[in-house]
Amino acid sequence: MYLFHLIHALLFVVPVIISDQNVSFTIRSDFAPSPRLTSEGLDDHVFREKRSKHAEAPLFKVEDQDDQFISEAYYPCLNLTTGVGWGSGPCVGNTGSVPRLGIPNLCLQDGPNGVRFTDFVTHFPSGLAAGCTFNKGLIYLRGKAIGREHRKKGVHIALGPVIGPIGLKAQGGRNWESFGADPYLQGVCGAATVEGMQDEGVIATVRHLIGNEQEHFRQVGEWDENGWDKLEKSLSSNIGDRAMHEVYLWPFANVIRAGAGGIMCGYNSVNTTNCCENSYLMNYLIKEELAFQGFIVSDWGAQHSGVNSALAGLDMTMPGEVFDDWLTGKSFWGPLLTRAVYNKTVSQSRLNDMCMRILAPFFAIDGCNLPTEDDTPNFSSWTHHTYGQELPYQHYGPIVQKNWHIDARSEFSDNTALTVARESIVLLKNSDKHLPIDKSDGVRRILIAGQGAGIDPDGFNCKDQRCCGGVLTSGWGSAAVNNPTVVTPYEAIAKKCRDRGIVADYCSNNWDLETVGDLADYADLSIVFVNAFSGEGYIYVDNNFGDRKNLSLWHNGDELIEQVACKCHKTVVVVTSPGPVNMEKWIEHENVVGVIYAAPLGQFVGQAIADVLFGDTNPSGKLPFTIARKKQHYVAVIDDLGGEVCPQDNFDRDIYIDYRFFDKHNIKPRFEFGFGLSYTFFKVSHLKITEICPPSEYLPYPSDYLPIVKMLEDDVCDPEDALFPHDDFDPCPGYIYPFLYNDNIMSVDDYDNDEQGKYDYPCGYDPDQASCPSLNSGGLGGNPALWEVLYEVSAEVSNEGKVKGGYVCQLYIELPSTILPSPPKILRGFEKVFLEPGKSCKIYFNILHRDLSIWDPESQQWIIQTGTYKIYLASSSRKVELCGEIDIGC
Repeated sequence: MYLFHLIHALLFVVPVIISDQNVSFTIRSDFAPSPRLTSEGLDDHVFREKRSKHAEAPLFKVEDQDDQFISEAYYPCLNLTTGVGWGSGPCVGNTGSVPRLGIPNLCLQDGPNGVRFTDFVTHFPSGLAAGCTFNKGLIYLRGKAIGREHRKKGVHIALGPVIGPIGLKAQGGRNWESFGADPYLQGVCGAATVEGMQDEGVIATVRHLIGNEQEHFRQVGEWDENGWDKLEKSLSSNIGDRAMHEVYLWPFANVIRAGAGGIMCGYNSVNTTNCCENSYLMNYLIKEELAFQGFIVSDWGAQHSGVNSALAGLDMTMPGEVFDDWLTGKSFWGPLLTRAVYNKTVSQSRLNDMCMRILAPFFAIDGCNLPTEDDTPNFSSWTHHTYGQELPYQHYGPIVQKNWHIDARSEFSDNTALTVARESIVLLKNSDKHLPIDKSDGVRRILIAGQGAGIDPDGFNCKDQRCCGGVLTSGWGSAAVNNPTVVTPYEAIAKKCRDRGIVADYCSNNWDLETVGDLADYADLSIVFVNAFSGEGYIYVDNNFGDRKNLSLWHNGDELIEQVACKCHKTVVVVTSPGPVNMEKWIEHENVVGVIYAAPLGQFVGQAIADVLFGDTNPSGKLPFTIARKKQHYVAVIDDLGGEVCPQDNFDRDIYIDYRFFDKHNIKPRFEFGFGLSYTFFKVSHLKITEICPPSEYLPYPSDYLPIVKMLEDDVCDPEDALFPHDDFDPCPGYIYPFLYNDNIMSVDDYDNDEQGKYDYPCGYDPDQASCPSLNSGGLGGNPALWEVLYEVSAEVSNEGKVKGGYVCQLYIELPSTILPSPPKILRGFEKVFLEPGKSCKIYFNILHRDLSIWDPESQQWIIQTGTYKIYLASSSRKVELCGEIDIGC
């Protein structure tokens, strides 16, 4: 049906085989894999068994030059490693195909909050909103709903969830995409999302690896304003060894343990080396130490070298081209990777490893199957029209059907999206219990003020959601989703007012303070909607280059609140933003009786907020970050090169991010991490700590790896077989092919005969498979002992109020400082329960070995210190309800 399907029937295929140099894709004998990723998926007979389900794509026999049968095996190819180019397929990322095996172009599509660039899909609440729920089961369902819609649209690999940025910088443009400013919270939410998405048959690709904490200077050539055109290298996030393990890498262990099929490396550099060619990051930390078995794909244009990135551990490059050379066909890989394999600059075993990693998740993950030629996307990312030119960006090809307008939505998606939106709303202030709104309390006339309550003049679906003149449903950029419809706050509140016989006034002009003041003077209660926006770095709005230029409210928000509060004795402020905002100008105003925080909530934003305001939903959200009183308490975004062409971002706060920093320095925040009020109140009692397994100070050495099974010898075809078929082939402009343009491959890099087969691997990297893992490795997510349960903590929660409500019990641990100092408290558990008035229930927490461990840079291992560990059950990072102790002796 598509022209590129016909093209791919001619594509050259490089045989790929399993050899004894396959570095890191051998399942280890002592793995305790999650149910999502099992070792049997890597066994050859299982490959054949699963592949045989697709009768139209049979296995092929491989023959040597004498036509002697060697083996029946599964042959992927180089074509899977390189994207075919921006706009050269229906998705934002499209690999090449393997026609002889019936494997179509693999479709990679954003995103973490729903399916990007298409219609008839749900716009789910953001990752930050999901983090605000502190509800693991609900986050799993959100992932499941997102995965289901991706599959209904024919997507094979979903680009989500986001667990980086970690939230180091409050102004960070993409903080709204991830789950909050704590590694434990990010890890648990990320793992639940991965499991949900992959249970629906779509491969999850977790992003971004690693240290992508701001958008400024993330990519050379992205901006030429403010002197930024002088940038020669992307911003380097310089992270210490302990912070790397205990903060930034921590959540990646969770998602790998959960069986994530893919990981995306970021645009920035880490410790002066580009993420996507950082061997220590990819080969060692991810593939060796955390034993990641899937593939690493570059962010779009984040690859900056060919051979170096291949040897450093990158497995797939997207969208295929060199950054900022879109639609040219120029690629670091593609034909250059073909040439590199032939001239032995890159070993075939490295190519084998790439392809095995790309394909293995489709076999190893329950419910995921390798797509066939009939399992292709039913939409186009480049047009919403039903018919259009085959390759619209290249202005090439006939008019064909581009979109089938499949409705991927369902009652399950709607219910999940609305429930997440409701549960994510955080009640920050409720003086004298003026919320929920009740007509019997004398509220007969309401003012709804602020453009944030209504429709943007440019609509709900301007390009990449960069429209910021109305209600906030999303940040802008690649994680944005087209809204199928939006329930605005004004619409939802006005409907509830009509149902209750309450008069509702509305003023959407944030600058007409005289008019809004007059309306507020008449109102019994005023609701002021204010917001702030941010997004991805390739877009700027009002001089916000992805990152926010400050933490102030947008659109005259502070002045609007002040004017309304001076006129109305009952003023409620609703803040919708991608992270913390400065509230100091109005938070203590005597007439500001209520404050609500809402992260980007997607299409049901208005309904969810109205339900909380009127008490149809009891708020149960918790802040996944700290709101400070002073801007200097936050980590600033670097927005000035200061004469540097290779800017450095030193992560000086080390392991003390967010609430850990405030606790360490005894700084009183405005609202602390984990804070959130309710319309009822709860009591926590009967703390009990039970030892399950005696802790050991040091990790045990993991078992040896399984022996490597050598299936086939390397068998690279004659270079002439890989030449571009000039005589009978009409190439598409901008399309990236793996063909060689000539067979003079040995002239590349001036290799002499005696140097062939010697690869310039990164320092410290050995391509030969070790017989045993490193101490900290040995299983998905690290040494299996790290995931053992050492203690069980239980307590009883009771609802002492008059209405049903949800309560988030948070478990924090204070570690001893026997060897190294640690923060006063670190989050190590949370459970959410819903209780009717007068009811109670038991809650349980498992404390894992890793929860009590610190990373010791000197000995390069996880250790448990001797001493007293304080266990806190709390309703926020600053409000402890119960306290206990664990003594770990020598």
